[in-house]
Amino acid sequence: MSNDDTERLCQFKEDLSVLSPTQIVRKHVISGECSILSQSQYFDLRSEVADCFELHPNEVLVVGSAKLGFSIAPGKLYQLFSDRSDIDVVLVSSTLFDEIWEVVFRYKYEGGYWSKYEEFVKYFFQGWIRPDKLPRSDMFPFGRKWWKFFQTVTNSRVYGDYKVTGALYKSYFFLENYQEYCVQKCISEKDISNLEEYNAGISE
Repeated sequence: MSNDDTERLCQFKEDLSVLSPTQIVRKHVISGECSILSQSQYFDLRSEVADCFELHPNEVLVVGSAKLGFSIAPGKLYQLFSDRSDIDVVLVSSTLFDEIWEVVFRYKYEGGYWSKYEEFVKYFFQGWIRPDKLPRSDMFPFGRKWWKFFQTVTNSRVYGDYKVTGALYKSYFFLENYQEYCVQKCISEKDISNLEEYNAGISE
């Protein structure tokens, strides 16, 4: 772990005790520098994604371990970004989300079926779309555009030898809600750790 990553992790853990989950998400996830990308690279990546999907760069963010230097996802808590990690990009656009929603609705209403429907609905209910859960159908040119774009970005190696992936959120409300859930897990783990240390001290 680099000194910068160590400082980020220490600051994050300190903030767990003094900031609300919303404040932590906005400070560490929504704002600030990207751990594995230079300021210039981060700007370029956001701009490239925004241009492709006709969004403002502020509607494009990197999240996860690529952003923080470590993961806060349940099951991966504090795992460091590695050569096997992805750069997770999120697009936040109600307009684009609704466009995909309408196409999915028509497809389902007209009797369309796809094997990942239940998985799609799970994420959709939480306010985000995972394109890998969309139907493999000619009705979804967006899906082909999405995968071609992110594959091209990955293969360019402009942002390192990492896979670049994407997800689409309807609004910052849903993005922050999911990230706050992860932060709550971090707080719970911290509370458990503190309790164990306290109990160990009593038993000595």
